[in-house]
Amino acid sequence: MKFGETGKWDRCCVYVRQAPVPLPAAHKPTDFIEYMILDLICLVEEISEDLINRLPDDILVNIISHLTLKEAARTSVLSNRWRNLWTFTNSLEFDASESLWNVGFGNLEQERSKYINWVNNVLELHRGSTINEFKVRFDLCDFHQSDITNWVYTVLGKRVQYIKLDLWPGRYGHYYTFPKEFYNSIESGRGLSGIKFLRCLHFKTVNVNGKDIELFIQNCPLLDRLCVDHSKTLVRLRVIGSSIQLKYLEIQSCYLMEEIEISAPSLLSFRYYGQAIKINIENVPQLVDVSIRGSHTFRVTYFVGPIISCFPQLKTLELDSCNEVYMQFSLFELPKLIDLRLRVTTPNRESLLGLTCIMKACPFLQKLILQLNDHGRRLGKKRQQFPKYSHQHLKVVELHGFLGRQFDVELAQYLFQNATMLEKLIIEPSRYVRKKVLRNCVKMLEAKVPHSVKLIVGSLYTD
Repeated sequence: MKFGETGKWDRCCVYVRQAPVPLPAAHKPTDFIEYMILDLICLVEEISEDLINRLPDDILVNIISHLTLKEAARTSVLSNRWRNLWTFTNSLEFDASESLWNVGFGNLEQERSKYINWVNNVLELHRGSTINEFKVRFDLCDFHQSDITNWVYTVLGKRVQYIKLDLWPGRYGHYYTFPKEFYNSIESGRGLSGIKFLRCLHFKTVNVNGKDIELFIQNCPLLDRLCVDHSKTLVRLRVIGSSIQLKYLEIQSCYLMEEIEISAPSLLSFRYYGQAIKINIENVPQLVDVSIRGSHTFRVTYFVGPIISCFPQLKTLELDSCNEVYMQFSLFELPKLIDLRLRVTTPNRESLLGLTCIMKACPFLQKLILQLNDHGRRLGKKRQQFPKYSHQHLKVVELHGFLGRQFDVELAQYLFQNATMLEKLIIEPSRYVRKKVLRNCVKMLEAKVPHSVKLIVGSLYTD
């Protein structure tokens, strides 16, 4: 049936466009709406099978590729035509991480075997010539090196664009490591021609060192996203080269890390979480997003000065916060920064009253998110008094981890007084705050909030 022809499809469309027919007084409006919806569903069911069967296979495969693997496999029972369509899906996401919550150490190996068999069977049945994304998410380790490596070889042979190996938590501490032969194949250019199609690599609980990562970057000309999370062998990393297309680089929880050196003109975003290290960043004219975070003992002040002074083009910035951080801001200016997220531990909360330094350094800031954490130690000295500064562009402030203490109220009042164009103050309470305390605190704020500011309190307050 074509869309221009009369029939069921046209009847469905006309039915929607026409005004409702008056109902007898005994019928409620909701009864008619429900009846209309049920009638429409029946019409759609009548025409859907015919319309879908007229679609070419490549469109059906595209639709199937948006389903989970288990959902895609279920389509095989629809008809003979659908029996093998799912095996051409270009999205292979093997996520069984939720099942780990109910798996004890005694049953872990059994569940690992089931998972490995699942992946092996699907890859064996897969008939597509290309794969857009291949994602593994389950607790696996170096004991399963052969299977994992074979999976990577298989998807690279199908010109995969996105590989994610999330093997967290990697119990027993034996993280998966690519075999030496794999890197030899990359260097020689033999047998891994499909690697040149890679656009995104995400390794979690996978041991890779700096040389390994550099091999991927140098031999994957289209690679624009790279994330390494929880590698025990990453110590030094050099991302250097004028031809490197990398746009997003993220290094997380690599606790033996000592140094990162970056010179990549295409880089847009750099995110680091870990211990204090030596960072040298230059020749990044397009870098607009930076996040530097660490544990509660992390001294982020080592990085703030160089970042603020060298990259005035930044638009978004995320930092761990303390008084020394504010002092760094007072020396420079970020004229393009519009989005700032500060993470601060409980012992350093009073330092947030020093936001004046940031407001002056970021005159066009539009959004400020303060993540108030309930742990950590004091970093720097307590400051009691700060001058006021009228900010003309700050419109949205979010306070996460709100405890309803006197300081929290003072912080909100400080923002009311100094952010003259503020439109929204969003409060997300800490799970540790008592509802009665929170309600009293909110009442105090409501009495003082300007009429132009919308106060929004998270779900904990309304439960």
